[in-house]
Amino acid sequence: MILSALTFSLTPKPWDTMSWVEVPDGLEFVRYEITTIPAPRRPEVEATPDEEHRWTLAAHDFEKELLDAQSDVRWEHGMRTKPRFMADTATVRLWRYSWFPNRRARSRRSWERCVARMRAAEERYRPVREEIEARVAATKAREN
Repeated sequence: MILSALTFSLTPKPWDTMSWVEVPDGLEFVRYEITTIPAPRRPEVEATPDEEHRWTLAAHDFEKELLDAQSDVRWEHGMRTKPRFMADTATVRLWRYSWFPNRRARSRRSWERCVARMRAAEERYRPVREEIEARVAATKAREN
């Protein structure tokens, strides 16, 4: 089985255009995906079908929670959240107008909820990630 390490990071747009939004640092997360495409830098490890299934489900749940948290924080800032989903511009416009009073504080609270949700998802995925990383390290040690 070939593993690919993927890094999740926040989409930079539109946060770089909103001067009143302070995006927290350190919101990059690593997850492992099972792939069939060999590459020189991708480790190949042995795993049972049950482990492969468990790892795949954990990675999928982790990515879904990260994307949902990002989607929610975007929605709370008045942006459409899903690709290929047409937002009602009048609703978005009214939602954005409601942000003017105390918008920095609202944005900060929104990001606090987002970060808490992402960190909780990271904690749930941590045992699987550590298991995969230990298996990769053992495979590399055997090869050397």
